[in-house]
Amino acid sequence: MTRSNTGRDDSKKTAAACSRQTCEGCEIQGKLLCVHTRRDLTDFAVLFIGWAIPFLAGMVIGKFWIGLGVWIGLAVLFFGYVEALVLCRHCPHYAEEGFFLRCHANWGLPKIPKFNPGPVNKVESIIWLLYGAVLFLYYVPFFVISQQWLLLGITTWALIAASWTVQRTQCTRCYHLSCPANRVPEEIREGFFRNYPQFSKS
Repeated sequence: MTRSNTGRDDSKKTAAACSRQTCEGCEIQGKLLCVHTRRDLTDFAVLFIGWAIPFLAGMVIGKFWIGLGVWIGLAVLFFGYVEALVLCRHCPHYAEEGFFLRCHANWGLPKIPKFNPGPVNKVESIIWLLYGAVLFLYYVPFFVISQQWLLLGITTWALIAASWTVQRTQCTRCYHLSCPANRVPEEIREGFFRNYPQFSKS
């Protein structure tokens, strides 16, 4: 077992917060996104690009420049700080080295708030859900006012399809178990807590 001059164990092949040295023989290997790939990141990004295109098109066509500017400000605040504060800092990915988060959903998000391995509490969950709803449903009143019914339907369908797909393909494997959207089965959760004792249920 070797260590670099930073104190990091160079022989460790698992996620930073995992107590194991290797994924070999792990009961949850392949069942959770402990170590994700670029394909996982791409799968997540493509889904929401499908929502972003009609959203931006409708805002530009309707010439809602001030509204779009407000949305960009809200998005920068959310992804730049708020989401990390109420959600991401409780995730095992947040324990990894570096100033920027590396995960399948929020790659590149700055890790400004202090890491907290405890679970997301109810207030944090409510803030995350409400803020997310504001961001992703922001287009509705603008498209209704401008009577852009086709783009309203397309954007809404894209959002529903993306959310449904993420729930079935990503949230069932995400190892941020206290996230309000997490859908990992109980038996896999038990395996997680054995490998990640720092993230206890308490």
